[in-house]
Amino acid sequence: MKMKSVFLRTLSLCLALLCLSLPLCSCKKDDEMNEKTVVGTVGGREVYYDEIYYMAQGYRDLVKQTAGEDAAKQNEAFRTLIAENITRTYAMLALCEEKGLTYDEKAMKDEIDEQLDAYVSQYFDGEEDFIDSRKAQGLTERYLRFSLGTELLYAELLTVYPEQKLVPSTNAELRAAIKKNFVHVYHLVIFNDEGDDFEANRERINEAQAKLSSGDSSMYDLIKKGYSEDFSDPSGKGYYLVKGTMEPEYEEAAFSLDVLEVSDVIESRGENNQGQLVPCYYVIQRFALDEDYVEENLYALQKEYYGSVIAADMEKIRATLSFAPNDEYNSLDFCNLPAVQEGNTATVVWICVGVGALAVTGGAIALILIKRKHKKKNLAAKGTRA
Repeated sequence: MKMKSVFLRTLSLCLALLCLSLPLCSCKKDDEMNEKTVVGTVGGREVYYDEIYYMAQGYRDLVKQTAGEDAAKQNEAFRTLIAENITRTYAMLALCEEKGLTYDEKAMKDEIDEQLDAYVSQYFDGEEDFIDSRKAQGLTERYLRFSLGTELLYAELLTVYPEQKLVPSTNAELRAAIKKNFVHVYHLVIFNDEGDDFEANRERINEAQAKLSSGDSSMYDLIKKGYSEDFSDPSGKGYYLVKGTMEPEYEEAAFSLDVLEVSDVIESRGENNQGQLVPCYYVIQRFALDEDYVEENLYALQKEYYGSVIAADMEKIRATLSFAPNDEYNSLDFCNLPAVQEGNTATVVWICVGVGALAVTGGAIALILIKRKHKKKNLAAKGTRA
């Protein structure tokens, strides 16, 4: 009788759960889009919605600054930026395949897990903090894992290139390449962040440029007095930059300068101190390469140089690629993008089917209920993941 009573209560519970779960089996909400919804292709590879969504979050401030409040202009700016940049990752994957490296998420799972654990422990106060931050940035776990996997492949390219003699293999060759391809500069930058007065920013950078050009103030003095908003040079030794790694306007100006010459005000874009890509103003001054610095940092500069060679090869491939959007992509309003729904809706459907199956296999459920005290933690963990 006790077993029968347990079975009847369990059957009633499962039927109730089945009814409650039916809405879960329906389509996603109108204000959500599944992370793996295909929005187009690049070179035959499918592009998923979560990648587009994350890119759009990163461009939001830049679009507002350049397109104003006009929704049509903002949508056009979003589509232009995405079309310009979405091919980069796929060009890198194509280059890897050309060099004998293939992205295989299953085969790379352990390495990606290790990278993800290190990422969480280094930058976050536990997993909850990480998840909250990731979601706030519009970054799904799927796309993060994909990005970490491509970074691992890129690291392998840094080994493959010297092995295949595609970059200098001796220190003498490396020093010659650094002398030819690197520039040593200091710069002042003012970011045009949201809410800034662009004219006031321009006046301030013009003032700094005039003081520097006339010799009234040195670059060091102007940085010390707060004429620059860039805090990424903690060593105070300036920047050793290699060709192919800068914004075009910046790179052209930097390499065209003679030693100690000061540039005009350069309009470009850069990453502000919040990690957002925004329009900005630069003033650049070129300095001679410091041989002692080069020797002390030879390995780091070598890695940067190898990266520039890889980037150049990747750019050649990227020039042959284009983003082919589908109807799903073309219907998107980038000013009001649907939130990303993580996880596969098919999984939810199978959960619903599973609940129904449990309802008609009362003996099995009764057995589970009898043993649940012993498995409570495991079942709770599984329920959380589901």
